[in-house]
Amino acid sequence: MANPKSLKRKILIVGGGPGGRISYMMLRNMGIDDAVLVVNEEPTIICSLPYAVGRELIPEGPEKVVVDLSRPEKLPPDTMKDVLIGEVTSLDVEGHRAVVTGREGSVEVTFEKAILAPGAVPWIPPVPGVLDDSDGGVDGTWVWYGKELVPRSSLASNVYSLRGAHDARALDDFAAKAQKAVVVGSGAIGLEIVEALVHRGLTVTLLEALPHVTSALDAPLAARLEDRLVSRGVTVGKGIALAEVTSTGVTLDDGTAIEAHGVIFATGVRPNAELARQAGLSVDRGIIVDETMRTSHPDVFAVGDAAEIIDGPTGRRVLPLIGTLAMRQALVAVSRILGMPMTAAPATPWGVSETLGLHWASVGWTEEAATAMDLAVTSLALPYNTREPYMAANREGLWKLTVATAPDEKTGIRPGQILGFQALMEDKSPLFLAERFLDIVTRRETVMDLARHHFIHSPAHNDVNDPYLQLLFMARKLFMSH
Repeated sequence: MANPKSLKRKILIVGGGPGGRISYMMLRNMGIDDAVLVVNEEPTIICSLPYAVGRELIPEGPEKVVVDLSRPEKLPPDTMKDVLIGEVTSLDVEGHRAVVTGREGSVEVTFEKAILAPGAVPWIPPVPGVLDDSDGGVDGTWVWYGKELVPRSSLASNVYSLRGAHDARALDDFAAKAQKAVVVGSGAIGLEIVEALVHRGLTVTLLEALPHVTSALDAPLAARLEDRLVSRGVTVGKGIALAEVTSTGVTLDDGTAIEAHGVIFATGVRPNAELARQAGLSVDRGIIVDETMRTSHPDVFAVGDAAEIIDGPTGRRVLPLIGTLAMRQALVAVSRILGMPMTAAPATPWGVSETLGLHWASVGWTEEAATAMDLAVTSLALPYNTREPYMAANREGLWKLTVATAPDEKTGIRPGQILGFQALMEDKSPLFLAERFLDIVTRRETVMDLARHHFIHSPAHNDVNDPYLQLLFMARKLFMSH
C-alpha cells in the first residue's frame, strides 16, 4: 500500500455539523488560518430537514438546507481550501496524527490540537428486514443498528431515516411517489416527519414503543398532542413492538400487518464516539469532557452531539443532542485552544416544536423521567391562556413544572428546585417561555425563586393573571417550611 499524502495543520477539526463548522468559523474570525476541517457528507441545517421534506415552510425542498461549503453564506468564502472530504479512520492523540480516508485515497494529518465534532447518527432497533445486502454507494454515513454501527447504504430500499442531505433527498422523493407510510418513533423529529408526510398527502401510521407519544412530555400533555394527530387523520399506535419490516410494510409482535410503501425510523440518535474510543479517550455513552470541552487528553476537545456533559439541574452526565448548544461549545473549545479563559454555561436537554398547529416545549426533566432516575419529585400544572379569556382569539394551554420534593446529597438538589418545564399551547410559540425556564432550571432555582421573575402583561399577548404568582401560591404549602 502506498504511503498516504501528508498535511500539517495547527488544528484538526473532525466533523462538518454545527460544532465543527462553528469551530472553523471562530478560528478564522480570530485570525487562525491554519486548520483543516474533515467532513464525510454535505453539511445541512439538520433541524430543518423535516420541514424541507414537508415543503410548506421550505417550498424549495431539501436543497435549500444543504450547506454548500464552496459558497457558504456565513463561513469564509475560501473555506474549501481547508476541507478534506472523507472520514478519519485513525487517530493517534499521543502522536498528534490522524489518517483521513476518502474517495481519492488517504491523507495523514499532523496537528497540535484537535476538536472532535463527529455528531450523532440515527439509531434503529435490530428488527428483521431493516437491512439488506445491497450497497447504495453512500460513503461515510452510518446508522446504529442495535449495538452495531453499519453503513446507511445497507438499509433496505423501503427503510428511511432522516439525518443528512442524502436522507432528506431520499425521503423527499419517497413523499412525492408514495401513498402510505409508517413512522416509527414519536420524538420531535418523528412528529415533524409525520407532519411533513401529512402535508404531502400521505396516509400516516405513527408507532411508538412507549405508553404515550413523545417522552419529552408527560402523559397529560402528550394526550393532547395525540388528540391533535388523530384529528388530522394520523393512526397512532402506542406500546408497540415491531416484529419485522417487510416489502409491503411492517408486522407487529402480535402478528398485525400494516401496509406501507415505506418505513421511516425516527427512533432517536446515538453519538458517534467510536473514533474517540479507539483513540483511547474517556468515553461512556459519549465523549467525556470538562467544562472547557476538553477530553481526557489535554490537546483534544470534543463538542456537539458526541460530547457528554454535566447536566445543570441534576449534576448527572447527559447527552443533550442540540445543535445550538454545539455552537456554544465550539466557541468555548476554540477560546481555550487560543489561551482565552472561557467555560461552558450549565445546560440541560431541551426541545421546542410544533405539531400540526399545536406548539409544545420541554426543558430539563419531565416528572416521568425524574421518577425513573429515582428522584423525589412532584409536579405543578397550571392552565394558561394565550390572551385574555374574553378575547375571541384566546386559546387555552398548559404549563407543567417538575419540582424536587426532597434533598439529594449526591447531586445537591434542594426541595422546591425546578428540574423541568413543559408547555403546550395553540396558536402561540412557547419559545420565549422555554428560554426563560432554561435559565431557571440550569441555575437550580426553586419554585419560591419565581418571585424574583417579573411578569409583563399585554391583553393581546397573554392573560392578566401572573402565572409565576400562581405557581408560588400552589407551591406555598409544600415548600415554605424549607
